[in-house]
This record gives sequence, C-alpha cells and structure tokens, in this order.
Amino acid sequence: MMTTLQYRGDIASDGSIVPFRVAACDSISPVAIQQLQSTPGIEVIDDPLQAQGLLIRSATKFLLQGDFEKYQHLMYLVRVGVGTDNIDMKCASDAGIATVNTPGASTRAVAQRAVTFMLDYAARTVQGTQALAKKNWSRGEKNTEPIDLSERTLGIIGFGRIGQETKRLAEPYFRRIVFTDVRNIEGKIDLIDLLRECDIVSVHVAGSAEVLSAEHISLLKPQALLVNTARGEVVNTEAILQRMDAGLHVALDVFPVEGVNMFQDSLIARIVEHPNFIGTPHTAASDLVTQRKLGLEGVERMKEFAQQGIVNPFDLAGHTLPRVAPAEPKMPGIRGILTHRSIPGVLATITGVIAEFGGNIRELVNEEGDINNGTRLAMTTFDLTDGKKDVALNIMNAITSNLESHQKRLLCFS
Repeated sequence: MMTTLQYRGDIASDGSIVPFRVAACDSISPVAIQQLQSTPGIEVIDDPLQAQGLLIRSATKFLLQGDFEKYQHLMYLVRVGVGTDNIDMKCASDAGIATVNTPGASTRAVAQRAVTFMLDYAARTVQGTQALAKKNWSRGEKNTEPIDLSERTLGIIGFGRIGQETKRLAEPYFRRIVFTDVRNIEGKIDLIDLLRECDIVSVHVAGSAEVLSAEHISLLKPQALLVNTARGEVVNTEAILQRMDAGLHVALDVFPVEGVNMFQDSLIARIVEHPNFIGTPHTAASDLVTQRKLGLEGVERMKEFAQQGIVNPFDLAGHTLPRVAPAEPKMPGIRGILTHRSIPGVLATITGVIAEFGGNIRELVNEEGDINNGTRLAMTTFDLTDGKKDVALNIMNAITSNLESHQKRLLCFS
C-alpha cells in the first residue's frame, strides 16, 4: 500500500525546513483563514511584504511596477473574487509573479442578483415602494403596472460562467433568451441584433473596457431594461442617463466610481436618483455564504501552490501563466520551482546543471505565459531523485547563477 507523501515545508538557504509564508490583504473569510492556518507546512503571517503567497480582494491594487517591487518574496498572487482589473498582468509577468482568481464561488450570487433586478423591474417593485412611501395608492397607474416577462426576450452579453448561470436562472420567466460573446460560441447572435431585439439586456463581460458605447445604447428599445453586474466602466454612463430620461430602465450593482465619493460625480448622482433606476452598492457577492466560499476557493488555490507548486489549475485566461500542474510526488524527495524569463536555452541550463551535480530528474514540467511587454514568463518545476538538501541547494544556486530568474523554491516531501 502506497503511503501518501506530505509537504513538510521549503528548504531554506541554511538547509532548515521552513513553512511557506502566506498573508491576506483586505477582508478574507475567517473560516478560510483558519483552514489555511491549520494546513501543515504553511504559515499565515501579518506582514504581506514578507509573504511568498498573497490573498487579495479588489481593494488591494497591483497596477504599477512599484507596487510589485515592494514584494520581494512574492511568487503567487491569488485574487479572491472574479475581477482581475486591480492587477496589471504585464507588470506581474515582468516581476515573475504567477496569478490566479476565483470566479467559481460568486457565479450563482451574481447571476441571482441580475435576475432579481429583472424581476423587480417586471413587478415595478421600486416604483411601488416609492409610491407607498409617499402614501400614494398607485394601483392602476401606468408606472406601477407589472410586466409579463413570458412575452419578452432577454439578451445576455458575455456568455461565460455568470452569463450561462443567468440564462439558466432566467429561463422559466422569458419567452426567449439570446446571447452574444467575443468568442466564437455556437448559438451566439450579433451584438447589434441583440440590442435591437431584446426587452432586457444583461451584461456579464470580463474586464473593464467599454463594451456598450453611446451608439450601442441608442439601439436599445425605449422602455428596455439594462442590467450591469459586471464592471461599471463597461457601459457608457452619460449615454445611460440620456436614455433613462427617454424611458430606459437601468439596474446596476457596479459603478465606474464606487464608495462614498461616487455621489460627487454628477452623472452617477443623477442616475441613482432617477425614477427608472434600480440598484445595489456592489453587494451581489457580499453575502456571508458567498464570501466564505470565495475565501475557501482562494485558500485552496494557495494550498495547491504551497504544497505542490500547482498554478492556475483550471487554466483561466488572462493570467501570467497557464495551468502548471506537476504530478503529486510518488516518492520522498525534493521539488524545485523556478520562475524565469522564457528564452532559448533555459531548460538546457537547468537539466545541464542538475546533471553536473550528479542529480537525476524524476519529472520536469515547464509552462510559459503570453508575451507581455516583449517578455514571456515561464515556470519550471523539477523533481530530484536524490533527496539530499545540500545537493538540492547547490543545484538551485547554480541554476539561478546561470540564468535570469525571479523566484525559487525547494519543496521537501516525506
């Protein structure tokens, strides 16, 4: 019967075994942090500048080269949540930092918020509430007359995880649901046709680039509903307001400017005060259950890297590295991990140095990311058959002295 090997820690320069250091910026679920703290070989520290792995939410920004230069030990950056617009991937690639996010846990919550907006719009919940607050019994009035969605068409812009879940949740209510996407997906329709045909349009695109310009928004039906739970910047704010004055209804969980200062923006202030507005303050994925799931998913990604060197296991697009998945060690020993520029001759250098020191490679994995600023980040992992720490240290030191590397690790298994 094969005994399951356990990660004991990293081999430090003096030969001692030390834990992999992780810090959490922003607010991460305490349940998730407790799980991380109880994981063998991992130490949760308070100082993020000393961390090898970092868990962040949207509040922490890595947008400038200087933001990365402060973190001299950082090797893996886990964005707990869907969006990655608070991380400049080109700078991360140049700094040799692997990245990943956790889109799975919040998928249902965000899709539910989008569909809830649609149902509120159809029931005229906001208008009814406002009328009652003014002691106005508005039954029979045009602005509180409900809408039967079974005769309406829903259009979804962006057919990834959240877009697909939105379709699934909305199907019982609508006569027809269509979608569009930048990818070549079977069944999609043209964006222009979608905007013209649909009674409700829900936006679920990735990134923060503008997707719906003023020209696009002008194509929407006069009394349509536009739902945005993606990013505030993806829809032209000025065009939204102009169309709202002409009858368009808008439901937003996200805004181009967020926080207490957002109301100083005259466009945003006028939108949220508009009678055709439905909104929430970016809380679609803020319930405690979703926050716990997000935190646990982020912790799982961190544990995979700390204990095995696995990066981006679901091969999510837009990150500095694709899926890097070395197999689980089958024998006690040492695994080397190295991030470096992808240039000709690197693998030959690594294997040559290992051979020079009399080492043998049980398994070697090398993956490279997309070109960023003319450079390409790569990660190489190698399992040594010789489990001697001094030999492994000599090998790693020789490798890093012969090539342009970023960060390195030696994982000990027994």
